[in-house]
Amino acid sequence: MTENENNDKRFKQEADDKKETEKPEPLDYKSVDYGEGYAQQKIDELTKLLEKEKEKSLRLQADYQNLEKQTIDRINLRGDKIILDFLTVYEDFIRTKDAYEKEGANVDNLNGIIKNMETILGNYEVKSIETEGRKFDPKLHEVIQEIEDNDHEEGTIVKEIAKGYIIRNEVMKYSKVCVSKKIIKE
Repeated sequence: MTENENNDKRFKQEADDKKETEKPEPLDYKSVDYGEGYAQQKIDELTKLLEKEKEKSLRLQADYQNLEKQTIDRINLRGDKIILDFLTVYEDFIRTKDAYEKEGANVDNLNGIIKNMETILGNYEVKSIETEGRKFDPKLHEVIQEIEDNDHEEGTIVKEIAKGYIIRNEVMKYSKVCVSKKIIKE
């Protein structure tokens, strides 16, 4: 057997061993006979191993980014549910304040609480949807009733039944509204 054949056999054996363990074994460079093409074979082998590791790294990075996005989405969904519940309590406070005001009671404490709640909603980018006097928009409003009215253009919101809210530029709760409808004279 020639030296090159011995080197080829040794190289193949080393490659097989590396495939089994997936860890390159340290070579004793003093005992290896560097024949023609050996260096290029080693470079090719290491290049392939490097490419494989790069692909693995990219897959792991993509998996991590997907997991991070899913986690943020889950947190936002849970957070949005809590904010929706919070909005119900906020609206209850506003209704209570309105009822007490009609009776002539002092509502200063309720105003303070409502202001704090509005600050919290603002921190989460929750905004109420403007309604009265605006044109009906099915992306923002839900029609509860049509009211015959010649004073407004048809499809104009004339009354708000329940406030709607937007969070991060997405509708969280649609406004429930009454819209104008032209009176048809027969």
